[in-house]
Amino acid sequence: MTIRAKILQTILYAVLKVSGWKKKVLWENLEHVRPGLLNTQKKAFYQKLLKNITRDAADFITKSRIYSKEDPRFEIDPASLPVLEKMKKGGLMLTAHFGNYEIIGPWLVRIGIPLVASYAHLHPKILDNWVYSHIRSVDKYNYSLFINNPRDIIKTLDANNLFCLIADQDYRKPRFIPGKLFKKLVHCNPIPQFILEHRPQTPVYICWLNSQNDKRILSAQEITATDGGEIFDKYHLWLEKQIEKSPEEWYGWIHRRYLSTQKSTEIQTS
Repeated sequence: MTIRAKILQTILYAVLKVSGWKKKVLWENLEHVRPGLLNTQKKAFYQKLLKNITRDAADFITKSRIYSKEDPRFEIDPASLPVLEKMKKGGLMLTAHFGNYEIIGPWLVRIGIPLVASYAHLHPKILDNWVYSHIRSVDKYNYSLFINNPRDIIKTLDANNLFCLIADQDYRKPRFIPGKLFKKLVHCNPIPQFILEHRPQTPVYICWLNSQNDKRILSAQEITATDGGEIFDKYHLWLEKQIEKSPEEWYGWIHRRYLSTQKSTEIQTS
């Protein structure tokens, strides 16, 4: 990390820890997935997660960790090279709130992959505009797209772009794909199903980063599936392996990943 990034991380960590940011959500998720953890274990988990997320946020905000071919901190898994080459022809890419996932975008763009990433608007609008123009862009190329209509995704794919979806979020609209993460029910985004229905030959990839000391290693794999449910089955198997290896690197712990299914259960039992 640069000195500027370290200073920012220190400030962010102190503010989040003192405020107890997302602590209640983390507690609920851990109790749902890992019942039996002691409070001391949960506190230690929370502190490690905060250190990781503030480190990655500081690197991202200061742009102190942007891929460069000459930078030894960045490596590509050799087994992923053929997959990354195929990704240059477009398709659907899934990723997750795992590790410093935000730097995947600039990295892929700089190695020649025509990335288009879905994003949600932020509030206030001034923050949304700043993130759009300064953070989710590299070399004057903005790779983020707000989806007003799913047909926009089809247009993106038809233009041979790689459409990226962060797929580990709770989906709270009525039409969802049911799935299981750590043997617990989850509601998943139906966009992969929509894509396969309209463009069944679309290749599907998973892309992620692993940390090794100060290095970031980019990996990618292609998965084959006939429908959205099968896509999420394979996606969740991959995600579970990543979380088991580095549980405090998955920032889905501070999202209400299981909220929709828990509410459904409450309605059914009331």
